[in-house]
Amino acid sequence: MNKLGLIISLSLLFTLASCEDEVAKCEDTFQDDYNSLKQSFVSIYSPTSSTEDFNTLTDSISIFVEKYPSKCSVNDEVYDVTKDLNNFVSQSTVVNLITPKVIYGKDDRLEIADSPDPRHAEWANAVAVQVSGTKISENGELISATIQESMGLCPTEEFADQINPGRCSGFLVGENTLVTAGHCVENQSDCSNYKWVFGFKSDSNSVQQSQIYSCKSIISQQLSGSTNADFAVIELDRNVENAEPLTFRTSGEVKKGDSITVMGHPSGLPMKVASGATIRSTSDDWYFVGNLDTFGGNSGSPVFNTDTGIVEGILVRGETDYSWSTDADGNSCRVVYQCSDDSCRGEDVTRITKVTGLPKQVTAADILAEFFDGSELSLENKGIAFNVQVKQGADKYLAGTKFLDLCAMHTAENESPNAWSNSTVVNCDNQEALLQVVETYKK
Repeated sequence: MNKLGLIISLSLLFTLASCEDEVAKCEDTFQDDYNSLKQSFVSIYSPTSSTEDFNTLTDSISIFVEKYPSKCSVNDEVYDVTKDLNNFVSQSTVVNLITPKVIYGKDDRLEIADSPDPRHAEWANAVAVQVSGTKISENGELISATIQESMGLCPTEEFADQINPGRCSGFLVGENTLVTAGHCVENQSDCSNYKWVFGFKSDSNSVQQSQIYSCKSIISQQLSGSTNADFAVIELDRNVENAEPLTFRTSGEVKKGDSITVMGHPSGLPMKVASGATIRSTSDDWYFVGNLDTFGGNSGSPVFNTDTGIVEGILVRGETDYSWSTDADGNSCRVVYQCSDDSCRGEDVTRITKVTGLPKQVTAADILAEFFDGSELSLENKGIAFNVQVKQGADKYLAGTKFLDLCAMHTAENESPNAWSNSTVVNCDNQEALLQVVETYKK
C-alpha cells in the first residue's frame, strides 16, 4: 500500500471510531422513560410477579432501545445503557415455576371437614404447609393477616376472612420423608428457614409444637426451565405423628381424561381439597396438565387419581391467580381469575414417576407375596379358632392361610382382633380380592 492509501485508511478508521464514540443529545422524554423503566423493574422484582409482568417490562425495554441512540447526554451526563438493557433481556430466563393458579369452571375448593369423600380426612393427615419460622410464635400462634388484608381480596371472595401464612404445600411419602415442588426448597437456606406444619385447618389460627417439623436435609431436588423438572424430596427432623404416608404411582402412565383431586394450601390458606378436575394433556415427558382449582401456595400439593386414591404427581405451576375488580366508586380489590374447564393454559403437575430420592414403596403385591406357600411369617391364633400366618403392624395385623386351592385373609386392629376390618376367602388365583384386604391393612 502506498503512502496516500495508508493515510486514507487511517483517516477512515479515525472517522469510524469518532462515529462510534459520538454522543447525541437526549430527547426531552429520555429521563422520564429511563426512570419509568427502573420503576417497572422494581415492580416485578417480586416472587408474585408473573410471566406477563416480565413480558411487559421487556416490551418497554425494546421500545426504549428503538427510541433512543446508544449514547446520549442529559445535562452533561452521558447515558450508555443500550448494551446493558439488551444483555438483561438476553440473559433472563423466564421461569414459570412460581406462577400462581386459577379456578376452572366452578370453585371446587372445600374445607376438609366439608368433603363428602371420607378418604380426604385420611389423606389430609399426610399434607403439610410450608411456613417461615418467623411467622410461628413461641406459643404456636400463626402470625398472619387475613388473605383479604394481605392480598387485597374482595370481601365477597371465598375464604377472604381466613389467614394465609403459608408459602407452599408438601406431602408425606415416608415416615419422615416429604415431597414438595423444587422451587419451594431450592437450597439449604430454604431447608433451614422454613417449617412444615401438619394439620393447619380453618378452625384454628395456632398450632401445637407437635405439628411443627423442620427440614433436616434435602434428599433430592431438581428445578429446570429447560426440562421443566420441578420437585424436591426432603428429610424431616423426626417421624410425623398420626399420619400415614401417601401411596404413589411407581410405574406406568396417567391417562388423558382421568379424574384428579388436589389437596393443599391455596394462597397459603388453611388446607383445602378440590376435586372435579380431569387430566387435559399428557404430551410432556416431565409433567401432565389438568384443570385443577389451584393457587400459589398449592405448589408442592399432592395430585391424586380420584378413583384409585394414589398420588399421580406434584402441583408445580399454572395460570394467573387473581384479577382486579373495580366498583362504581373506583375502589379496586382482587377476585379469583375464572376460566372455563377447557380454556386457559391449565395447571402443570410433575409426574411422581420422574421424582428421584423417593423411599422404596412397599406395595400390596409385595405384602401378599409374604403369605401362603413358603411363608416365613409367624403362626398365631389371631382372631380365629386356628393358627394363621400373621404380619404384625403398629396398629393393625394382617392374617392369612391356605386351604387346598383357597386363600383366606383378614385384617383387624390389634386391640380388637375379633372385629375384622376386611376379609375374604377366594380361589388363590383371585389376586384382586386378596389385594383389597391387604390395602385395608396398609391404610
